[in-house]
Amino acid sequence: MSAGSSSTDMVAENHYPHITELTEHQKDKIAELRSKTKDILATYPEYDTDFSLLRWLMGWDYKIDVIIPKMRYAIETLVNLGMNNHQTTSVEQINKDIKKMSAVAEYFPGGIMGQSRRGDVVYMQAMAKAHPKTLVKAGPTSQLFQLCISETEMSFKIIRKTEEETQRKMGVIIIMDLDGFNMDLLYTPTLKVYMSLLTLLQNIFPDFARRIFIINCPAMMSVVYAMVSPVLSSQTREKVRFLDKDWKNHLIEEIGEENIFMHWGGNKKHEHPCGDIRMGGKVPESLWYNDSHKLEVDRTKISVSARSKTEVKMYGETGKHFHWLWRVSSGDIDFSIEKDGRVVWPVFRCLTEFHPEIGSFKIEETGEYVFIFDNSHGKLFGKDVKYKIIVE
Repeated sequence: MSAGSSSTDMVAENHYPHITELTEHQKDKIAELRSKTKDILATYPEYDTDFSLLRWLMGWDYKIDVIIPKMRYAIETLVNLGMNNHQTTSVEQINKDIKKMSAVAEYFPGGIMGQSRRGDVVYMQAMAKAHPKTLVKAGPTSQLFQLCISETEMSFKIIRKTEEETQRKMGVIIIMDLDGFNMDLLYTPTLKVYMSLLTLLQNIFPDFARRIFIINCPAMMSVVYAMVSPVLSSQTREKVRFLDKDWKNHLIEEIGEENIFMHWGGNKKHEHPCGDIRMGGKVPESLWYNDSHKLEVDRTKISVSARSKTEVKMYGETGKHFHWLWRVSSGDIDFSIEKDGRVVWPVFRCLTEFHPEIGSFKIEETGEYVFIFDNSHGKLFGKDVKYKIIVE
């Protein structure tokens, strides 16, 4: 454990400088990256800070040509989700906002516990409290992606504010509580979605985790980690620490007992021992999808060949909304919306085995919109999509 701690501390020390400790090389690279991405940064001015750009540089070994398309996708996604216009004032507000996003949000464990004494955001995920087999019946894949991306970006709004005050780079401390772990959590369809989510979050938020503490590890932890670790970047894997039975003292030392809810060994005040962290549980049947949606009827079938994509073009008028529902015949498919070659609805890889993709989009600009079903990642087999898109 001590050797792992030493390695993590070294990573943290190198990665979290004060603004006065930036090297000339780092300053030059920040300036170069800012110059080459000024058009996309202009769409989200709040994002344009030295430490935000440094996260990209550190996360991708200062390879600016590699960073630019990834950063473009990330900021486009955040803007498409309205994060550039979202005002975040406190951790408590974030937890409330996430719960308001969906009636199902409460059943996906997680939430922000607060900030450490140092200023890092502390994210708690009691993953073992999830019930995957009912969760997949209660909402589309994209809804989970939107929730998690929004929650992470709201956390970074807090981080950017703290960085501005302290003039020091901050990060996120993630605590994964596996108390109550059971084999249902390895349910193959939902595990695939969770792996896609991890990949997505790492692509949008490079160098986001300062520490990843895993507590209450089950006996088969090595098997579980072996399943998940392939989608973790080497930098993320370096920050993972499996804590022993003395984990409460470890967390108190790292975060401060006044910043930890009572359920996890701290004395942070709240009417509930778990605070306002979402604690999962079975999703009630009243929230399951029941095929009664008005768009289920008269759907159009299209075929999407392997290694290709199919486009559906629709005309939209300012002030109206597109509404859609679709299912893919097998596996998953990438879905997005573009206008004039610009992405206006994020690219998400969606699975519809248990719940159709259902969504809506407010039309900000009159003209032709392109709905894209992309199977480029499918190497051998084509897929059929049955969809219905309306304008109201």
